[in-house]
Amino acid sequence: MNRASYFLILVALLIGAVIGYAVGASSGATSTVTRTVTSAPESAGLSGDVYIGALLPLTGPLGSFAENDMIALRLAEKDVNDWLTQIGSKWRIKILIEDTAVDPKQALDKLQALHSKGVKIFIGPMASSEVKEVKGYADANKLLVISQSSTSPALAIPNDMIYRFCPPDEFQGMASAKATYELGIRNVVIVWRGDTWGDGLVESYEKAFLKLIEQSGEKGEVWGKSNGKGIRYDPDSKEFSAIASQLANAVQELVNKYGVDKVGVYYAGYGEYIQFAAAASQYDILRRVKWIGSDGTALLGDIQTNENAAKFAYETRFISLMFGTPSPLQEKISSEVKRQLGRLPESYAYVSYDAVWIVAVALEFVDSYDPVAVAKVIPFIVQKWYGATGVFQLNENGDRAFSDYMFWMVVPSDKGYEWELAGSYSYEKNSVTWTEAFVKLLGKS
Repeated sequence: MNRASYFLILVALLIGAVIGYAVGASSGATSTVTRTVTSAPESAGLSGDVYIGALLPLTGPLGSFAENDMIALRLAEKDVNDWLTQIGSKWRIKILIEDTAVDPKQALDKLQALHSKGVKIFIGPMASSEVKEVKGYADANKLLVISQSSTSPALAIPNDMIYRFCPPDEFQGMASAKATYELGIRNVVIVWRGDTWGDGLVESYEKAFLKLIEQSGEKGEVWGKSNGKGIRYDPDSKEFSAIASQLANAVQELVNKYGVDKVGVYYAGYGEYIQFAAAASQYDILRRVKWIGSDGTALLGDIQTNENAAKFAYETRFISLMFGTPSPLQEKISSEVKRQLGRLPESYAYVSYDAVWIVAVALEFVDSYDPVAVAKVIPFIVQKWYGATGVFQLNENGDRAFSDYMFWMVVPSDKGYEWELAGSYSYEKNSVTWTEAFVKLLGKS
């Protein structure tokens, strides 16, 4: 039997018999992604422990995301090793987790430290600023990096050693812009985290929103990156009173011109939203307009557990979006996260789970701890894959080609506050559908 035939049987058995979900389901044609890199010499077949590095920001503003992803990774590690036992393989996955703290330099230091121990395949880092920092070293040393959450368009580069199993922010920008427009907002003040991720996201959002305004023939203003009227803050900021005052003045000026229902705030940041909300809540005008967030805040556990931040999010009808396609396998992962942490995981936890499986199947196929060989076969595996994030395709840059999105809101509950689904965005239709709960919440405004 040749390797191609073996591979198809391998994936079919994996998904059908071990995980219990279908292979090859697809909503459209798939495209083949090739990598023009030179494969390393073949080595002996796999045996013993095969190490995968996981670079997670366990401390810092994405800490709750990292906690979710760590649970998903450990669950995938167990499931993969059970499967390897069942098929009689001589090797096992072992995941080594390191904390990056959303610090680009620390991310590179941790990757280099793991590489010095022989690790050549990595899941994470999560932040685009971290991926940007490790990219040069990974490419030069032929290390495979699969980020579950880096979305900056600036990192959409073909034929490198970076895969991103999430869609780039041009799609998030479109989804957020459409939601903003559907909320009746025509004038926006943008405030964002000044790093690789934040800069790229707000450019995508601003471009998409201005296009909607132009197509509608209506008047609207965006105080953003392109005209210098937006508010860009240092990612290391811990105190936001001055920025909140600046934002309040900007919002008040637009409200005076257009009315409170036509003005909104687009916020692109991470867990520092908690400190930002504490400062912003001191201004009545900032509580009166609607806020739109991003994947940096969607389902962030730190927000729902901080009463002041959660209350401000509820008062401002703050919605944050996260890419995602429903899959039956998500229940297994979300149940484990809820059991351990008492909250829903973000979509990146599902991506982390899928990434471990895809790497494992690739390793079993190439039968060598060769990151270049693994990188070359991943696009073929993805074409046949149906996992926790459903069916997806990779584009020529090794990024998820497109996705739908889900909007999440913070609402009061008997336990304090919790995230609840507010709506969804269809990429195919370029349309937003709100849940009855969110429509009802808007009626209270």
